[in-house]
Amino acid sequence: MPPQKNTGNKGAKRETGVSMKNRRFIASFLEDIRKEGNVENVYVARIMRKMGNGRVEVFYVDADKKPHSVQAIIRGSFRGKAKRSVWIDDNSIVMVADSGIGGSAEFEVVAVLSPDQLHDLRKEMEIDSRVVAFGIVDTAVLMSDNPLDAGVFEFEPTEEEVNIDDI
Repeated sequence: MPPQKNTGNKGAKRETGVSMKNRRFIASFLEDIRKEGNVENVYVARIMRKMGNGRVEVFYVDADKKPHSVQAIIRGSFRGKAKRSVWIDDNSIVMVADSGIGGSAEFEVVAVLSPDQLHDLRKEMEIDSRVVAFGIVDTAVLMSDNPLDAGVFEFEPTEEEVNIDDI
């Protein structure tokens, strides 16, 4: 009997449909940026927290440099089995589209950016540093005009000793 030829890890080498769609969307977005200069109602955002039931809280800065923190729905293709190929987690950089519907379905996560895709996108357009600054998670700090100055305590050294028994 001849050896079986359909063994191995061939299925893991294939790219899934979700990651192909994600990659294609970002490539077409970059092409639109190159041709037209900007794209309306699509923003680069950071996920602040996952809220459950397919919703996340995202932070983005619009074209007028005004910061927004809104709830967005995770598109159905990024949920369920497909979430194994395109992970959405806190502090992930995503693309959010304004659907114009209003209410809780006003914004939708349409793509997840990898670090390489984010690097390519930064070459084509200016992305606000509050969105891509890693490690800053507090929404109040991000919403301020200068996130480095907000919420900072300054301690002045004192010469006199403190008696712990008096406290």
